[in-house]
Amino acid sequence: MSLADVVSSGLKSVSPVKIFEEVVDLLGAKDITESASRYLRLKMLEGIVGEKWVRDIFTYFENPDLIEAIPKPPAIPYHPKQLAGIYFKIMDKTVEASAYLGEEMGSEAIMEMISESMSSALESNYNAALQTILNVWRGCLPPDVSMAQAMGMRIDSVDTKYATSILAPTSALPYSILEALVQGANNRLQQLYGGLDNAYGELIAQKNALMRSFLTAFSEFYMTLINDLVLDCMYFVERVENYANTACTIILERLTARLDDLNALKARYDVGLVDDETYETMLLEIQADINALSDTFDRIKTEVNNLISDYIGVIDAISEDIKTLLLNYLSDAESLVNTHINSVVSAINSLTTVSDIKAKVKEIYERIRAYRECGFDYS
Repeated sequence: MSLADVVSSGLKSVSPVKIFEEVVDLLGAKDITESASRYLRLKMLEGIVGEKWVRDIFTYFENPDLIEAIPKPPAIPYHPKQLAGIYFKIMDKTVEASAYLGEEMGSEAIMEMISESMSSALESNYNAALQTILNVWRGCLPPDVSMAQAMGMRIDSVDTKYATSILAPTSALPYSILEALVQGANNRLQQLYGGLDNAYGELIAQKNALMRSFLTAFSEFYMTLINDLVLDCMYFVERVENYANTACTIILERLTARLDDLNALKARYDVGLVDDETYETMLLEIQADINALSDTFDRIKTEVNNLISDYIGVIDAISEDIKTLLLNYLSDAESLVNTHINSVVSAINSLTTVSDIKAKVKEIYERIRAYRECGFDYS
């Protein structure tokens, strides 16, 4: 059987409508018709609604108050009701576009899958070259939040308006940008004040070491002086004791001698060797010697008490002088060190960098918060 016979027999078994569709598909007329129809509907959509119809989608994101004017919460730039309104506005646009352009082709899923698998392969080749060419003239990649931290590290030399223009397009919440600015500013402050802080810490450590060495040396010196004073006190007590013992021994010897004289006088008087007048006279002499010895003992006792009192007064004065001398020396040494430390502290406190940086960070944050019309108030 020839090819013509096969085709003829096949055509006889199929309806004329089916044959027409297959011929149209064979010639590609159906694809051309659908493509022309889609193109025509696209042009109709563009001519009827215009490009503003597309821009309205972005307008809802930029100004959700057009949907519903609601006070914005501080945490995010959208109210949940506005998010719901944006969702339905987008759905309206989607349904409206479908009414003009029709449903997506079934094969689009396959084409999408192919495009996704091809994109990773072409990313480092064709796509990269294309992006490079386009970005030279129209680069629009928004800055990352890390830009805020980098800017915070040189915040003292950054203009606030310039910083706002850089950070406003950052896709982060205002207080997230603020945190990145604060981190960078802290790093900048550590860089600026690290040397002064280290110098201050070293001075404090040197002062503590110096004062400890002084205290150690002075305590040893003070203990030596105390030991010397204790030894001198022992020698003084010994000398006073010897003096008192000697004086008391002499007085006692004289009292013993006068007692012997009294006994002898009494014996002679009893046997009649001494008359009454002589006896009375001699008794008065013995009594006078005893009174004189008693007066001498009292003077010696008073003298010893005075010696002890004077010595204790001298010891107290010496101890007080030593203590005052050491304390004054320590105070003078600490004052000299503190003068140097206070000069460093004064230099640190006189710097206005900290307050300037705080003011700049807050101003940038308030500017971005004004842009977003949201964010927490840290005033």
